Amino acid sequence: MEPGSLEGLDQAQGVEVPPVEEPSASPAAGTPAIGAEEPASESLLGGAAARPTMSRQDVYVRPMRAGKPLSTGPVARFATWLKYTLSSELQHREWGVDEQLAHAPVMTRPNTVAVISPKGGVGKTTISFVLGNLLASQLRLRVVALDANPDFGTLAALAPDEHRSTRSLADLLADSTQIDSPAELHPYVARLPTGLHLLGAPAHAEVMAQMTPGLYSRLLDFLERFYEVVILDLGTGITDPLAQFAVDRADQTVVITTPEWVTAAGVLGALRYLQLEQGTLVLNQAPSGRHAGNREVIEANFRRHAVETSATIPYDERLRMMLDTGTYSLSSLRLGTRVPVKELGAAIAYNFV
Repeated sequence: MEPGSLEGLDQAQGVEVPPVEEPSASPAAGTPAIGAEEPASESLLGGAAARPTMSRQDVYVRPMRAGKPLSTGPVARFATWLKYTLSSELQHREWGVDEQLAHAPVMTRPNTVAVISPKGGVGKTTISFVLGNLLASQLRLRVVALDANPDFGTLAALAPDEHRSTRSLADLLADSTQIDSPAELHPYVARLPTGLHLLGAPAHAEVMAQMTPGLYSRLLDFLERFYEVVILDLGTGITDPLAQFAVDRADQTVVITTPEWVTAAGVLGALRYLQLEQGTLVLNQAPSGRHAGNREVIEANFRRHAVETSATIPYDERLRMMLDTGTYSLSSLRLGTRVPVKELGAAIAYNFV
């Protein structure tokens, strides 16, 4: 019986109800009749819970991707099987790491990542840049990469010209007490299309020389109010006070070396001065072919210092040109470079706290 229905009441109780004269003007649709009780299921408090919920799957029965229904017939299944069968091992690695990135654990607080090496020219700035881009674009995290190189760092120069900022981390620190919202940060950072923000070092050496670990600590405290990940691109060396501060402050440390013995041995020697709790090794600019060194030996030696290998990134001339021209694009990297970059990002993401 429909609540409030006179006809239903007549049938249920056998009471003869006199005919009701229809009004000349119908009430507006959805307006209850005067004197009629609102059904319990339509009450303001309980109405929404009582009504059945319509899900998206009720409307679109077939699985959808990019606005189109997915084909699940025998032809589609055969095409999928053929695609996986004919794909290279490297392509399978990319699909696997894409799956890892799609299911990365949720962060519980802001994280700081220090990128260090006692050797110059090994690619600290490159790794800081590509790592920050990946975390911002693939994981949709709010990421800022900070140039902490006291010797005229070039991190901010990797941004396209139209996105660069003329201000530096020293300017931001001086004005930090007047900044209360993310929008007010925009003049100080280079905002890349991927979502990564770059904060440059001061252009004048005398200003950079005044940046003590205490001032960097204040700056990081400020940045963690607005960003989920802060990446510190440090200069050459790991025994100076700034590098020591960065390693102590960071949740993770990324150690960069090249696979040559002379560089790897130097980096290993410097690591004896550090007490790393969470270290990640990147073998950058790795040569290919039979002339490449025995990477397994290098990796085993780093593991003795609590540094696990995350990625071996090959020397890539196209990547170098992308960075130099301000036209970096993860999707445009060749597969052999793109996969280890993604693997590095996944390794860092799964160690976030």
